[in-house]
Amino acid sequence: MNTASQTNERGNRRALFIGGVGYGIVCGLTFPLMISNTFLREMSLSHGAGDSFGALFFLAYAAAMLVLALWHLISHRPLPSSSLAVALGAVFLGNVLMLLHNLSVIEGGWPYAIVTGLSIGFGLATAELGWMEKLVSAGKDDTVLLPRMVSLAYLVGGVAAAFIFFAIGPVELTFALLIILLSGMLLMRMPKAIAPIQNIAPSRSDNITLVKAISYLAVFSFVFGAASQMVETSSHSGIITIEFQATISIIGAALIFLAASLSRKHIVPISDPYGLLFPIVAGALVALPFIATPWVHGIASILIFAAFYLSGMNVRIIVSQLSRGDHLLLWVYLGCALGIGSLLVIVGVAFGATVLSHGSPETALALVSLISLFILALNPILAHRIEKRASLVASPNDSATPDTSSTQAPEDSVESFARKHSLTARESEVLLLLCQGRTRTYIADELGLSPNTIKGYIRSIYQKSGSVDKQDLLDRIELFRNRQ
Repeated sequence: MNTASQTNERGNRRALFIGGVGYGIVCGLTFPLMISNTFLREMSLSHGAGDSFGALFFLAYAAAMLVLALWHLISHRPLPSSSLAVALGAVFLGNVLMLLHNLSVIEGGWPYAIVTGLSIGFGLATAELGWMEKLVSAGKDDTVLLPRMVSLAYLVGGVAAAFIFFAIGPVELTFALLIILLSGMLLMRMPKAIAPIQNIAPSRSDNITLVKAISYLAVFSFVFGAASQMVETSSHSGIITIEFQATISIIGAALIFLAASLSRKHIVPISDPYGLLFPIVAGALVALPFIATPWVHGIASILIFAAFYLSGMNVRIIVSQLSRGDHLLLWVYLGCALGIGSLLVIVGVAFGATVLSHGSPETALALVSLISLFILALNPILAHRIEKRASLVASPNDSATPDTSSTQAPEDSVESFARKHSLTARESEVLLLLCQGRTRTYIADELGLSPNTIKGYIRSIYQKSGSVDKQDLLDRIELFRNRQ
């Protein structure tokens, strides 16, 4: 049994690594769309269709995310297993069209722009969700490896984006075609994971957590879009190009997130990254319009960009936890989060570009910074009101049925306790068996895992819940049950 379990774990690690690289390639093709969108002009992959081609790419990407989320929510059916391959094919087709146009084989214009933009935008959105589903399937029971593989994906994506940023013409597009083929080859090497389709029935706690995660990503998305216009317009932006700043921020954010996942054995709570990033981003927003030193100006913009990418990685991990292995729920949650975040990047870009096109540059920069700071500071207030309103909604039900808490089944309290502390599906199973008085050997036999693996899950449960031993854990669950 131990040998089989170890073989299975090695297989999961290999699948996670393959998925991380394959997903990273998709990220590497998506990152330039964000930057070309911020320019609102020809840039990177946005060749040959005028000033709004970059926005068209990214708008198609955002719309696809929301459409896919809505489709899964309404139909309760997953996409066909071939959808990821089809999505990569659509991205490949769009890049072939751009290469042909770059070589003057086909003409440009809006028909070409629309077909290319839709192919690449919708293809990348579908491919991103599909690769994330693969990653979650391989790592849903491992709280350590999944964050590391998302970090790996961003690292691979940052390197790929750097080449796309700085390559020219046919070289850039040929490179894009090659890495798309590589992603397809990695897809063929991914093991097929068969997971039962569950009903989409998130709890109130899940909904609150999701809203908070989306709100944090949305705030940093808007600030990212608005600040990109400040960087582009500033007289000092030519010292360190925005392409270089974007590349440094992507790779830096990936390394920071990877270091955090290596030093901690559980996922960072949603509020922690916001609390850490808020003063950094606020200071950077103040620095952009008022500090004239070029290197300080460049560092400030890199910090803002890095905060955006860090929030993106964080929301992917949080959504992976909330879905608890449910593929439909993953597509709904992640599609909503990334779709809303992408739309607000476009809104931030439009706001920044509009303000900066009117009045003196100094006044416009100050206004963009002030509005961005206001939205940044407004978010924790809204999050607090969401939690308060949810508690008020629950209060009448509790008062009308005073015996609910006393008659609640222990399993329900354990599940609520597990959700509150972001336990994985496997950790929740281990926790329930622990509460039933089962030994580590019994749990290992029951779940078909090795005792050492169960020991690792128990250690992770202790860390996430802040417990020092089993009795402390049981006391915390009892206290949690009494407070419900």
